[in-house]
Amino acid sequence: MLIFKYGIWPSILIIILLLMIIAVTAVAVGRWQFNNQIKSELDKLKTHNEIKINKDRTDVLNENNKIISAADLKGLPLPVKKWLQNSGVIGKKEIRAVKVKQNGLMKLSPEQSDWYQPTARQYITVSEPGFLWQVDLAMMPVINTKGRDLFYQGNASMQIKIASLLPVVNQGANAKINESALHRFLLELPWYPTAALNNYLDWQEIDSTTARATIDYQGVKASADFNFDQEGNLISTEAMRYKESDQAAERLRCTGELKSYQKVDGIQIPTKIDVSWYLKDSKFTWFKVEVNEISFEY
Repeated sequence: MLIFKYGIWPSILIIILLLMIIAVTAVAVGRWQFNNQIKSELDKLKTHNEIKINKDRTDVLNENNKIISAADLKGLPLPVKKWLQNSGVIGKKEIRAVKVKQNGLMKLSPEQSDWYQPTARQYITVSEPGFLWQVDLAMMPVINTKGRDLFYQGNASMQIKIASLLPVVNQGANAKINESALHRFLLELPWYPTAALNNYLDWQEIDSTTARATIDYQGVKASADFNFDQEGNLISTEAMRYKESDQAAERLRCTGELKSYQKVDGIQIPTKIDVSWYLKDSKFTWFKVEVNEISFEY
């Protein structure tokens, strides 16, 4: 017992304790700073969306949001028209924004054997394309990894931090990541189907069960194909999309396969989606998304 009363052990234990306190404090400060950053970005996204909504209402001299009628579907490709009718958008207000809480299963590489179990929240603006997605991922015991994807006024960025402190990804806006983010907005359109009627979308009928949506926004252009069955039920979405944003990156086929649905405010939306990349020699399903809560803003 004397070794704890005399010698170097008390000093070592004090140093270890101090280091642990410093580490815990640093993580707490890092989490606070990252969360504050995300809150600030989210507030900016919401404020811009409100300004756009108010401007639209002023332009049409209408304080109330528009009610969608069958006439609004005129001119759309037949499979898109069937889908919107089946989804129940007629008689509903235009969706202006969406809040989504997600969980599911995720892999970060094809070689990964076990699935991570992320929890995520996303806010999507529909009046103009935009979103903020934040995810918490337990990649290591005790230590949490937090990520954030932002698309705002045509510019995208991505951050991933271990323990909300140590950056492992800090990707700013460039042409490829901006285009990939706009593709994501299109691929997730089934969560906010009234966006199919927005002026920023141009539809082209490919055949009786396929239609292509193209969007040109803030100098960024993207297209995605929507695949339906004969009854007009949406089966999947897909696009040729950048997975990476470096100079050598090429567009790869990216798909979202819709697995199940539920009605929210009378509108049918998918609650399970398998998101996959088609690599050189294999299909890589990297995220099996499950929606556990979704709400619309009108």
